[in-house]
Amino acid sequence: MPAPVLLPNRPILPRLLLLFWVAEIAVGVLFAVAGYGLLGPSGNGGAAVLILMGLVLAVAGAVMAGHCWRSARLTGNAIEMTEAGLMDRRLSAHPIPWEAISWKVIFNGRSYALQMDVAEPAQSAAQIAWSARALGLFSRLLRQPEFNVAALGTGLSAHDIGQRMAAFKPPTA
Repeated sequence: MPAPVLLPNRPILPRLLLLFWVAEIAVGVLFAVAGYGLLGPSGNGGAAVLILMGLVLAVAGAVMAGHCWRSARLTGNAIEMTEAGLMDRRLSAHPIPWEAISWKVIFNGRSYALQMDVAEPAQSAAQIAWSARALGLFSRLLRQPEFNVAALGTGLSAHDIGQRMAAFKPPTA
């Protein structure tokens, strides 16, 4: 087995992005409140659209803020790869055994991402964070692997993290 790989957390970018996502939540709430104020019998549906848009913005902002919050407050290593498995502290405080992981680097239309599926019962035992599970639902809708091993806060690209993971477990085809 290769030597352990430790990727330290660099929280400055997650902290800056956290401010952006909190602002998105506020804008979403403002849209929803403005739409609610426009509701009335003479409306043409614009108020309902404004409310819906505001709620979508607020929910998306909350999920992304939750994701950035875990990286922003983390001290020490963000990712640890050992014989025992992968521990991405932004996803879970527990290691995930290599046998339960299938991963690959994908192009998602704008950039590359390292995404993985985690088999049961390891997924339940890992107690994956709510924000990662919420993002996983969106990934599943796009027919992609469920969880994202974020490059955010590591100073590495998805390909760089993937090269380090390949030493422990090869990617899936």
